[in-house]
Order: sequence, then structure tokens, then C-alpha cells
Amino acid sequence: MRRFRDGGDRDALTATGGHRRRRAGRENRIGSERKSGTAVAMALFTGEYVNKVDKKGRVSLPADFRAELPGDGERVIYVYPAPDSKALEAADRARIEDHANRIDALGKYSEDEKYFSSVILAKARKLTIDGDGRFVLPPDFIACAVIAGKATFVGGGRQFYIWRPELYLEHAAAAGGQQGVGGRVLPPAPPSPSPGGPPWGTSS
Repeated sequence: MRRFRDGGDRDALTATGGHRRRRAGRENRIGSERKSGTAVAMALFTGEYVNKVDKKGRVSLPADFRAELPGDGERVIYVYPAPDSKALEAADRARIEDHANRIDALGKYSEDEKYFSSVILAKARKLTIDGDGRFVLPPDFIACAVIAGKATFVGGGRQFYIWRPELYLEHAAAAGGQQGVGGRVLPPAPPSPSPGGPPWGTSS
């Protein structure tokens, strides 16, 4: 089936049949786990999607990304300017809680704790996903990411990014996305997530 690359309603049309049932099952499972207090699997955001942004800043969250959010109660994402690029970074509540725990582990009032608190927790906005799968980007976030007319959603595993399409293409090219891996290899998988490490290295 053809995947439409813009427009939330078209995006939703790709989720049919068994894919829609699997997505609903995951949403219900996440909701049940949160109600019962059991561990919740973190969301996994993958793929690239281009959606339209209207004059009010409304944009559709890609259907595959929506499927990674819990299906019960209020559906929200947390968005903030990415500390290391011109993009916006976004995540679900579980990921933000993970960031908060790791920041706390840096030590109260330490330089690293103050840095990551200021660039992540202080900047993050809680945005609600409506019944049509849309949310509203704040005007200052639109200005920060220089978004106009369209936005590229880029999966980043436990979080995702929202880019101005042209800037994302430049970023991907600069990162070597069109020139192969250049000898880079993934590190071995850690035995378990480390609660003590900062979200990104250490501040300089």
C-alpha cells in the first residue's frame, strides 16, 4: 500500500487491517501496564515522515508514532528544542521521566545537573494529541526550528525529532547519511539502562 508522506488523515489511512489491530493492542497493553504499576516498555520511534503544518501550528503526529503512545487517558508528548541541533526533540512521558531520574542522579546543584535541567526539563512543553492525531506547536518552537508549511518527523529510537525539511536534508548529508557509515560501528548493547549517566555526555 502506498504511504502518503504528508497530511495526517492520509497518514492514518496507512494503518489498516492487521496493522491497526496490532497498534490498538499495543496501546491497550501500555495503558494496562501503567494502571497496574508494572514496568512499561519505552516507545520506539522509527522512520521519516513529512506532514503539513497549518498557520496555527497544528500538525499531525505520524500514525506509526501515535501507535507508540498509550491508548488510555490523555495522550501527550513532551517537546523541547534539541540541545545539539536546529530540530525539536520529542518523547513520551516514560522517556522524560527517565531523563529526570538520570539528571537527579548527577547530584543536586552540580554543574551537569543544572545544565541538563535547564536544556531539557525547563524547556519541555507538554503537548496534547487530539482525537484526529494532531497537536499544536508553540510559536516560539516553530521559530526556533525555522518550521514553515511542513515538518519532517524523524524517528530516533526512544525519542523523535521534528525538523524543517530542508534543514533535515542538510543535517543528514553532513552526518554522512548519504555516504555510507564511514567505518562506524554500534557499541555492544549494555546489560541494562544506566540510571546514573546523563542524557548526552557531559557539559563543557
